[in-house]
Amino acid sequence: MELAVVDEGEIQAIYPVSIGTRFTPTPEGQHTVTVKAVEPYDRKRDIPGGDEDNPLGTRWIGFDAEGTDGRIYGLHGTNDPDSIGDAVTGGCVRLDNESVEDVFSVIPIGTKILIKSDGESFQNTAIKKGAIAP
Repeated sequence: MELAVVDEGEIQAIYPVSIGTRFTPTPEGQHTVTVKAVEPYDRKRDIPGGDEDNPLGTRWIGFDAEGTDGRIYGLHGTNDPDSIGDAVTGGCVRLDNESVEDVFSVIPIGTKILIKSDGESFQNTAIKKGAIAP
């Protein structure tokens, strides 16, 4: 499970991630980043941002999957870095805090993101979507 950042016609970085379980899958498809937050508040569990028990880590990059407003599904950090690489989330895309901070710094609101699990390479997908020249 990985996330690629594509910018200026090139894959800039690839990060390991966690995704949703089979019961709480991460929504596939193209989405738009609508919300960004530093030290996000965990609304579901009522845990303030910056708290060591907050599972959202240091950053939240929310997107509009399934008609939501960017506060339900997102890319976020974690307080459990050993979970990266597993299908353990409630539908979000989880990165370690350092990685999500890197992504946060280069992805503005309005950025299109694509979530897919078809096994096609990042390079081929980016070419098909016009993000990288063939």
